[in-house]
Amino acid sequence: MKTFSNKLLMLAAVCSSALAQTTLADDDHHAKGYGKFEFALIGDVPYNEVDYWKFDNVIADINANKKLKWVLHAGDFKNGSSLCSDELFEDRLQRFQTFKKPLIFTPGDNEWTDCHRANNGAYLPLERLDKVRELFYPVPGQTLGQKTMRVETQADDSNHAEFVENTRWMEQHVMFAAVHIVGSNNALAPFATRTSADDEEVVRRIDAALEWVKGTFAKAKAENAHGVLLLFQANPGFELAKNSNSRIGFEEILAEMEREAVDFKKPVIFAHGDSHYVRMDKPMKGSISNRRIENATRVETFGADDVHWLRVSVDPKSKEVFSVHQEIVEKNLEEHPQP
Repeated sequence: MKTFSNKLLMLAAVCSSALAQTTLADDDHHAKGYGKFEFALIGDVPYNEVDYWKFDNVIADINANKKLKWVLHAGDFKNGSSLCSDELFEDRLQRFQTFKKPLIFTPGDNEWTDCHRANNGAYLPLERLDKVRELFYPVPGQTLGQKTMRVETQADDSNHAEFVENTRWMEQHVMFAAVHIVGSNNALAPFATRTSADDEEVVRRIDAALEWVKGTFAKAKAENAHGVLLLFQANPGFELAKNSNSRIGFEEILAEMEREAVDFKKPVIFAHGDSHYVRMDKPMKGSISNRRIENATRVETFGADDVHWLRVSVDPKSKEVFSVHQEIVEKNLEEHPQP
């Protein structure tokens, strides 16, 4: 009987150990070391129905890469002239859930701010925003994907409880955050059925974005992060003249990003989609010195007709921290296979 009890205790210990290892595997994004890792960056996909098969190829390509920690999606999961229907939203969710790795998604303008357009179904944008939050952020602080990951969410702050989409996490002394900044002048573009509620939403969201950016850099400095990456959908016009029409809705946020990047001094990536032009450059100039801010780099994803992905390598011990690699999906260069 004693021998049997001992075996039970040993079995319990093994099970407890296995459970602990599983938990650690799920939460390994909180690791505080300095190891190298990689992740995928996509956006503006799937855009056109005729290219769904290409997006399937991108998903398969990413899923086949065992080194990737997660997938970042920079928003716009549809084009600007297609229906914003529940059915389309549910289709996108199903596609996103085929990623084997955690998927962090930040909303784009095409899935809510522009849904007032007749060819989008003449929806109320704020109603569509509610639907996006309901479907794509069902559990606050938990990512999408077949393997989920716990992240910090701004919804935990009672002052910004609606912003479940603003998330943050640390990996190997590198800080990551997604912040809800969208095209169409950050949802300030006029439309026929616009009301004061639409204007008030923009004010709240910009306030939340400013707080999230500030808090992200404060936490990065407090935890001695070696780099910071901010993910958002809009191209805010980094390189454009201040107060130009294309920067309406973005000026406060751009000013905060500049201040934080200059003060941080270490590598900063601003990752976005929106203009369908893959690039990596340094467009940000200091407002006082008018000098290029060398530690701030913009990375724009593939998107729309160019259905490929970016692989981002992170080495916290290197001077640059981030390096970006184009992953051209060869199958997507071919004609659509005939049925």
